[in-house]
Amino acid sequence: MAMGKQIRFKPEAEQQLWPQLNLAWSLFFLFMGLLNLYVAYQFDEATWVNFKLFGGMGLLFAFVVAQGFWLNKFIDQEEA
Repeated sequence: MAMGKQIRFKPEAEQQLWPQLNLAWSLFFLFMGLLNLYVAYQFDEATWVNFKLFGGMGLLFAFVVAQGFWLNKFIDQEEA
């Protein structure tokens, strides 16, 4: 909803899009939390720190790019 004024989606898709987007972010952060716990308890501290710095940032970047491609299908090109 915070981005609702900046991005205009096709009217037929907008009602179902925001809940799907919220669910995707929730599941991503749940996955990242579980993965963080796994790495923290199964590997040494140096590996965990490297995962937190590079792995977490890389996965977040990949998720945001994939989300951008997914959202592009629903953007209303006439108003853009």
